[in-house]
This record gives sequence, C-alpha cells and structure tokens, in this order.
Amino acid sequence: MTDTTTEALPNKWDINASFWVQIMREHRDKYRNELTDPAMLRAIGEPVHMAILDAGCGEGYLSRILAGRGATVTGVDSSGKLIEAARAQRHADELQVSFDVASVDELPYADNAFDLVVCNHLVNDLYDPSKPISEFARVLRDGGRLVILMLHPCFYNKHAERDQATNGLIASSYFETRSVEQTFEVDGLTSPAANTAWFRPLEFYTEALCKSGFVITSLTEPHPSAEQVQADSWWRRGFTRPLFMLLVAQKTPR
Repeated sequence: MTDTTTEALPNKWDINASFWVQIMREHRDKYRNELTDPAMLRAIGEPVHMAILDAGCGEGYLSRILAGRGATVTGVDSSGKLIEAARAQRHADELQVSFDVASVDELPYADNAFDLVVCNHLVNDLYDPSKPISEFARVLRDGGRLVILMLHPCFYNKHAERDQATNGLIASSYFETRSVEQTFEVDGLTSPAANTAWFRPLEFYTEALCKSGFVITSLTEPHPSAEQVQADSWWRRGFTRPLFMLLVAQKTPR
C-alpha cells in the first residue's frame, strides 16, 4: 500500500489507515481472506529461514503471517500511519519483524539483501512501477523471487467486481495508462478517501520485469473454485470476471 504519484496531496493511505486496520484485523475482506491470501501463500511456499521484503506492507498482516512461519521479514510502506499500526501489532505479537516508512522507488536496503520480495496489492497503487521493479531486482539475491498479486490489467475497471458491463474499456484505451478512482467498499464499510488504481497493458508489466533481469516463472489468475461458487452465492455476485493476476518472477544473474 504505497503511492508514488507526484501529486502534492495528503497520503490517502494515511487517511484510510484506520479503515484498513479494521478491515484486516477483523478479517472482513472476503477477496483477501478466501482467495488472494491463500493464492499468495501458495506461491510463496515454505518461508522458514528466508529473508523477505513485504513491499507495500500496509498494517503488516502478511508480514506477521510470514514471520510466524519462520521468515525474517522487513515490511515497507509509504504510509506512516499504517507503519505505526504495524509496529504496534508486532510488539503485541512478539514477532521478529521490522517495519520502515519509505518509498518503493528508492528502497533503503543494501543490494542482494533478500531472498524474496512480495507485493500484495501494491502495483496498482503505483503510477509507474518500472523503478520499483528495478529496485526489487537490486535488493534481491541472484535466484531470488518476486511475487506480485495485483488487480487484473486486462479485465479490471471501476466496480468490476459487481458490474457485468465493460464500463467503456475498449482495445484502444487498454493500451494506454488507465486509472480508476473510487472509494473502497468492504463488508458494508466505506473508506474515508477515494484511491486511484493505475493500470497498464499486460505487456508493460512483463517487459518491465524482463528489463530488470527477471524471468517470469508463473502467471495465474486467482479465482473461486467451483466448490466455493456452489457453496456461497456471494461469489456469483462478487466475481463476475477475472479480477486478479498473480505473477512469480525469478532474478537471473547478470
């Protein structure tokens, strides 16, 4: 959860910090709890003894999960309010995890410091993720992995989770830099401030990864299983098209 746009505006993640702390700690986000978090954890695999950077860590819930499974975790986010909440919960849980306020455009870490970088719902908050991707490559050791969970660049648009229409997304606009500005609406709660999500065509992300020395090893689209859809009608209403994409890439020696 970070924003590297150049607008001289208050950090919207700071404004929405209390909202997100409540959502995460009360487990109210069904998409994360039942779909994207399990997909992320499967992609990460066994994290014991790994040095992990949680980029755009927000209030730190994924960092805490990975630290609880034996990893050494560093969380970074541009929101001071979210990092404050993450640090407070870290002390309460007595976990070996650290949190820093910083931009992913310029990470305050040494070269080759991490075995794994995870970006959980981060990339769409970045107007241009090219520099952050190169920073992830810099701080990763050769052979280290980058796991990215993001909104689907091919299918997501405003209220895509519940709207059957295309909302005007056509081929010509798909290849441009697109943005969606809307408040977060989760389990009956609405965020105080609207947020802007940025989208580029799929080829942009794959090219940015390759230019930074990554080889893509997996590309999946987390979606509810047939059993989930059959058991819970919420998924038939809330997943009308592919909403998420999960990329795994490995840093190659240069």
